[in-house]
Amino acid sequence: MQFQKILQKKWVYPLSLFLIMLIAYGLQITKLGFYWDDWQALYLSRFDNIRAYWDFFLFDRPISAWTYIITMPVLGLHPLAWQLFTLLIRWLSVMGLVWALSGVWPQRRWQVQWMGLLLAIFPGFTQQAISVAYSQHFITYALFTLSLAGMVAAALQPKKYWIFTPLSVIASLLQMLTMEYFAGLELLRPLILGFIFLSEKQNVRSALRKIFLQWLPYIITFALFFVYRFVLLPNWLPIKDQNAPVLLQQLISQPFSTLLQLIQVAVQDTLHTSLFAWINTIAPDTINLTSKFTLFSWVIGALVAVAIAWGSIICSKAEDQNTEPENKPHFTRQAILLGLAGLFLGGIPVWITNRSILVGAWSDRFTLAPMLGAIILIVALVDWLGRTPSRKAIMLAFLMGISIAAHVRTSDKYANHWQLQKQYYWQLHWRIPSLAEGTGILSPEMPFSYVSGTSMGFAYNILYDLEPDSTHVPYWYIEALRYRNSNVLADFLPDTPITYKELRNIVFEGNTDQAIAVNYKPARGCVRVMDPIYQDAPYLSDYPIYEGEIELYGISHTEQILAEPVGNDRLLTTIFGAPPVDDWCYYYQRADLARQQEDWDSITKIHNEADILGYSAYNGSELIPFIEGFAASGDFSRALDLTKQALSKTDGMNTVLCQTWTRIENRSSSNTDMKQAAAEVDALLHCKK
Repeated sequence: MQFQKILQKKWVYPLSLFLIMLIAYGLQITKLGFYWDDWQALYLSRFDNIRAYWDFFLFDRPISAWTYIITMPVLGLHPLAWQLFTLLIRWLSVMGLVWALSGVWPQRRWQVQWMGLLLAIFPGFTQQAISVAYSQHFITYALFTLSLAGMVAAALQPKKYWIFTPLSVIASLLQMLTMEYFAGLELLRPLILGFIFLSEKQNVRSALRKIFLQWLPYIITFALFFVYRFVLLPNWLPIKDQNAPVLLQQLISQPFSTLLQLIQVAVQDTLHTSLFAWINTIAPDTINLTSKFTLFSWVIGALVAVAIAWGSIICSKAEDQNTEPENKPHFTRQAILLGLAGLFLGGIPVWITNRSILVGAWSDRFTLAPMLGAIILIVALVDWLGRTPSRKAIMLAFLMGISIAAHVRTSDKYANHWQLQKQYYWQLHWRIPSLAEGTGILSPEMPFSYVSGTSMGFAYNILYDLEPDSTHVPYWYIEALRYRNSNVLADFLPDTPITYKELRNIVFEGNTDQAIAVNYKPARGCVRVMDPIYQDAPYLSDYPIYEGEIELYGISHTEQILAEPVGNDRLLTTIFGAPPVDDWCYYYQRADLARQQEDWDSITKIHNEADILGYSAYNGSELIPFIEGFAASGDFSRALDLTKQALSKTDGMNTVLCQTWTRIENRSSSNTDMKQAAAEVDALLHCKK
């Protein structure tokens, strides 16, 4: 009984909710970083003028700039701060819904709290780790749910109407003007007000009048949003509206086929959000008994599910004893109706722009609005079918357990790819101290997941342009094979323009004569600046990519790399943490830069440091700078030993090693020791002279 009383304390649920979210999304929170559209906001933060946010977002959602204007000065470029902030804002958005529905169904505390729990760990949205970009979405979500809670409070407490209503109306308008994701859910308001007023024993006409009067301020708010979004904003945008309601426009010209398309997408997305998002968490490929982390995720999910089910059973038994039986069907009908309406209305802003949850790499963000309807519907159905508190709790806890396990695994993937980003950018720092302005950074393929080419373009500008003053950026990353034969990059030929103007007001103008190529395949070694000396080395990329990799060497100009450091060490440490110097790649990148600068003495010292610490090359090609360094320093015996190591470490090294020794011979043609070593190399590699 004592424990039951503790569980029913008002502070227990909010705290438990946050802890569950922290387990689902934050077990590796210190290992998470920045991804995808995070980087564009981080880049804008480097400008001294806050107008940079407005100018950037003017191309689709100008008013959304306010979220970053407020948060960026506080959170800065610290990944952990952003992860915690966005998690906290998401928690607040869930609590807003719980407060709202608790007013609608005061005798259904158990069911409402389960709605909050499932909303917090809904498995269909998998991008929580993209904290900067989605901070906007969850700020907007929190404004909506808190506005909903304020509306319910105003309806239930008429004396405080003029306190709650103005605040709720402002929050409602602000969330819609910021981004239209949750605008469709605004149409749930009359339904919720109907549950409040029509449940009273009063005249229906009187109840409808109350509903209308309570809803009226929000009708006006929605009308203002409608005028802004569909009349004013399209005329302000510098380019064609990227989120235009194209499907509504098509309904006029092709009503039958468009309506059929809309129904199909709506059914598909609704089934996914309400059913398959949960089923996918237990797909066959999620069962891997050989993976310790996969097993760990299932254990964590099971432990949380058991704990929540146990606490829920204790609380629900007490609640059911105080609930009048005749009210149960009433709640079930209302919740099912609200859930179905939420699923449909939440999807409307997505569907009218001819988008779908199921199409696109980042499209599960479109579940953010309809997932509210999905969880209300699921809890209502479980409450209806479960019959006993224990059975209901077990069914809902099962859903929670499989969802948490899935999020734990997803967070691990994000953490792993953040580690790859850290390695990539620190290695670039060692290999490329600074870059000449106008440099295009070309790569045959993306080096890691959870980012885009634009993410990396912004990252390069953050790290190498420390005082930006224009959105005509001095550097840009180009996924070369993707953009080949396009208006960005016509071909891999000399003196070919590189022009990027595909993202709002960001402009890059360069030339293949001012480009460098960079490739990274973590499983095959360190980041490689594609200096032409490596052209005949074993390829990092896979077939059929490797043909494009070869061609990129022809337009990779390492003279764009400047020796004078840009001074971004502190910035790198803020974003990525301490440099991973306990790694072979630290020594390789320093040596490759020294080779480019013909600083041969430094190369030998670098190798001796790595050798003492026990580091060795991952790839035979990574020994080439050291072979040249020792040879240039007169230690041909050591150069020969490293040649043999390179040959044994990686297949297909003969040609590039022969070319390396040709350069050595050209520099030391009269040296007897060199001639002897070169002769041994020729015999070993069968070099063709």
